[in-house]
Amino acid sequence: MIMTIAAAVLLQASAADTLVENALHISTSQGEYTTYFNADGTYSTSIGISGSWWLEGSELCVQRSTGEGGCQPLQENLHLGDSWEAENPTIGETVTYTIVPRG
Repeated sequence: MIMTIAAAVLLQASAADTLVENALHISTSQGEYTTYFNADGTYSTSIGISGSWWLEGSELCVQRSTGEGGCQPLQENLHLGDSWEAENPTIGETVTYTIVPRG
C-alpha cells in the first residue's frame, strides 16, 4: 500500500514537473493561449490571466485571480508534444491541451 501511494506521488510530481519545465497550450472554441506554471504555485497566461495552481490527490487545480477555478485529473507521464482533450475547469468547455516548449 505504501509503495502504491509513493508511486502515485512520484507520477504526480513528474507530471507537475513537466508542466513547470514547459508550458501548456490551450485551444478553445474562442481562441488559443498558453499557460505558464511556476514552481511557486502561481501561473500566468499569454492572454493576461493569472492565479494559483496546486495538486489535490491526482488532480491539478487552478484558481484565477478573479476567483474562477476548479480541478481536473492530471495526465500521467506527460512529455513535450503530448496533446489531449479534457474539460477546462475554469470555462466549463472541452478544450485541447498540448505540452509545448516554455518560451
